[in-house]
Amino acid sequence: MLEGVLHLADGRRIAYAEWGSQSDPVAIYCHGYPGSRREIRLSAPVIERRGVAARVIALNRPGYGPSSFRPGFGFLDWPSDVEEAADRLGIGRFGVIGASGGCPFAFACGRSLGDRVSRISIVVGAAPPEAAGMRDGLGIAGIPERAISRTLQYGVVSVASRLGLASPITDRMQQGMAEVDREMLRRPEVRSWFAAVVREAFSNGGRAAVAEGPLYLKPWSFDVGDVATETTLWYGARDRNVPASAGRWLADRLPNATYTEWPDQGHFTWAASDAAADVVAAAVADTHESDGGRQ
Repeated sequence: MLEGVLHLADGRRIAYAEWGSQSDPVAIYCHGYPGSRREIRLSAPVIERRGVAARVIALNRPGYGPSSFRPGFGFLDWPSDVEEAADRLGIGRFGVIGASGGCPFAFACGRSLGDRVSRISIVVGAAPPEAAGMRDGLGIAGIPERAISRTLQYGVVSVASRLGLASPITDRMQQGMAEVDREMLRRPEVRSWFAAVVREAFSNGGRAAVAEGPLYLKPWSFDVGDVATETTLWYGARDRNVPASAGRWLADRLPNATYTEWPDQGHFTWAASDAAADVVAAAVADTHESDGGRQ
């Protein structure tokens, strides 16, 4: 696993991690909320064991870890950062993976970058709050948005203030998870991975997560029906964070989508299972090796 920092034309930094051969087709991974590039560490051994040829590159969004904070950052601001990062890494065409809170950012890439995005894989992806079951999954049904935003801000700051303590981080974020996810996080190696992901996310404080959180609480800044890129959606039937009904809602509105529901997966369990290899393989299915570098 390689980690680095790219310097963008406007002076900002964007942190990335990558796994795989540079000759393999590329999938750019959009991390969850709150999350970081280190999410891909858990899936890398599964991808290798399954023999999936893919170069997976995870980018930290603005303000997470070493990536520079960008005031007013929204879903549709992300594609330009992704495009510049791809240029600097010598990548031509690529697939995009959106995990959990990374879903709208992945869709924004498909909407804005045209044929440069070959495929989209959405895994347990957050849908707009009006999607079926989404407000229940967010735990915000019947609560005024202003109250939600204030609670979110205080909660994020609270977690960020206890960064040095892995157990409180994971304990706090397990609240409301499905039992299959809590069981997975009892494994020491997974618990360590989860704490590392969150620790990186908040290593520069909580303002990125505080600023991003409200984006998930209101209608998206674009119509998902405008995303024509071929998309595969993957959801866990046992997921309590993002219910599978939200995935079906998205599938009904996307013009070119295939929906898959895993009967035994939760919100996190897929990342350490063969399902992770399936998600990556789908993302690079139409991205040929010759597209892995700029010509």
